[in-house]
Amino acid sequence: MSLHRWLFRTLWFIALCLPLPSWSGQEWLAPHLQGHPLAGQRWSHHDPVRDAETDLIGDLRRADFLLLGEVHGNPDHHRLQQILVEAMTDLEPALVFEIFDLEDQSAIDAYRAEGGRDADVLAERAGVSGRQWPWDEYRGLVQHALDHDLPIIAGNLSGGAALAVAREGFQVLDENPAALGLDEPLPGPALSALTRRILEGHCGYLPESRAAGMVKAQRARDAYMARRMASVTGRPVILIAGSGHARLDHGVPLYLQRQVPERMVLSLAFVEVREGSASITEYEPASPLAHHWVWFTPRLRITDPCDDFREQLERMRSG
Repeated sequence: MSLHRWLFRTLWFIALCLPLPSWSGQEWLAPHLQGHPLAGQRWSHHDPVRDAETDLIGDLRRADFLLLGEVHGNPDHHRLQQILVEAMTDLEPALVFEIFDLEDQSAIDAYRAEGGRDADVLAERAGVSGRQWPWDEYRGLVQHALDHDLPIIAGNLSGGAALAVAREGFQVLDENPAALGLDEPLPGPALSALTRRILEGHCGYLPESRAAGMVKAQRARDAYMARRMASVTGRPVILIAGSGHARLDHGVPLYLQRQVPERMVLSLAFVEVREGSASITEYEPASPLAHHWVWFTPRLRITDPCDDFREQLERMRSG
């Protein structure tokens, strides 16, 4: 979509650009660009909004499926996720977590059946510490679910299962690809966007011959997260995952629409600001094609991740 067309289209949506609301209760935690003009601003691409606080929460509470997309490890993203979950706790939502693999569900259920109430113990039982997740940032959300007896649902394919999909395709999955919504191809623009994100995320080190397999693996992850969300009835379901999984065009919402089209989906992404980018139009995740809501925050880090993980990426290219 051209910039002019994007700007024209946004005139027909309601924009909400307000500072971090008082009900967040704390100052920013991420250290970089806290004074950025977009930090704390929110933008809505659908229902008309009037009062900042009331309408955001009311909007979220109307959804059957709410996706809260984060940058992994950004403490403000996880803190704001918890604030929004707390605002919905009276509805007794189920929480689906990307950090828990599907195989973890039995350990989670067993610990809860024992009356376990400690998030750290649950994470140890599930083996989360060995997967490089920033557990300290997720602890509060998991503890809140334990404290309020909210369902905790493992949503993610394991690394091994995703690798098998990348190498061999959807036929290795334990469910019929058609039931997951994987029998239909991604629309062309969505496929291009997902492929571009994967190539950019690997900093040019991923051989193009392997990109198609990585796209399949990402699609399988999204389809399974959608399946886990769709399996819950009678209560709202909240997904805690990276913002790429929350995208409307190629993420979990696409597969929810294919699996349970009658239920309402709402996607909110927390977006880190960039130095020198002070206009919402400079942020691709702020497009109405990507999310219903975006919420801008400071950055966790300003170093180039391509420099931070160069050795690992080199090994991947030569592997």
